Amino acid sequence: MTPVRSPGWFTDPLDELLMRYWDGRHWTFHTAERPEVVAPRVEPPKPPEAPPALRPDIAHAVSRVSGLLMGSMKEVNLLAGFLRPEERVLALTGAQGEGFGVLACTTQRLVFLFVGIVRKQFLEVEWNQAKAAVFNRSTKFLAVYTTRPTKRAVPAMAVKVSNVSDAHAIVHAAEAASAAPRLDIV
Repeated sequence: MTPVRSPGWFTDPLDELLMRYWDGRHWTFHTAERPEVVAPRVEPPKPPEAPPALRPDIAHAVSRVSGLLMGSMKEVNLLAGFLRPEERVLALTGAQGEGFGVLACTTQRLVFLFVGIVRKQFLEVEWNQAKAAVFNRSTKFLAVYTTRPTKRAVPAMAVKVSNVSDAHAIVHAAEAASAAPRLDIV
């Protein structure tokens, strides 16, 4: 049984290189060469764009990190957008809050930034509010207090810093930048 279709030129059922005219009821003797199908030109993939250059103060702080910034370069690249125009980064390191991000000591505050797929975390403590910063070597937590640190005091910020030398760099930068009377490493 011949398929029902309207009249027109179609691929010849016996020779795929030809077009044959269908009159609506029967194939006719009228044929033509099938036009060549030109494959669309495929553009080569573009090389990935270079990430934007880091601010000089952030780039300098990144170059001094002794530990790994394991998975936190996204946050490092976003950090400039969270800083004030007059603020400069003195030291930074990879740290863990609700996710793995970056902890930065600036001329005005201590900042933690984590940007995940579903959630984001931004913590900050201004130096004029900080009373103490304590790094515990056994737990590897850096806690910043806005009250006198006691056993019952709740830190304004607490993040885990795996690399001890980077934690020392953050604490020393904090001592230089802050008016905090006491910054301890226990």
